[in-house]
Amino acid sequence: MSRFDDAAASVNDRDWNSAQRDNRPRASGVVHAVTMSYEMTERLVTLAQRRGISPNDQIREIVEDYLDDGVDELVSIRRSDLHRAIDLAVKNAT
Repeated sequence: MSRFDDAAASVNDRDWNSAQRDNRPRASGVVHAVTMSYEMTERLVTLAQRRGISPNDQIREIVEDYLDDGVDELVSIRRSDLHRAIDLAVKNAT
């Protein structure tokens, strides 16, 4: 069976008699497709699972944090990340 056949079978096996239509307005949004390496995807999924959120929410937070980078606010950072950033800055400066 193909993945489509598997998905169709799972939908057809359900009892839809008690289903209710969701009439709530949908939030508008734009979908962006991004190609990532398998390793990067594994890291993303692992981080999202550790935080108990979906990979989509994790990506959204990462992008939002990057775009809000100019905002002056107090943030917490792991010591290891700080050391890595300093080491990288020193390496790039030389």
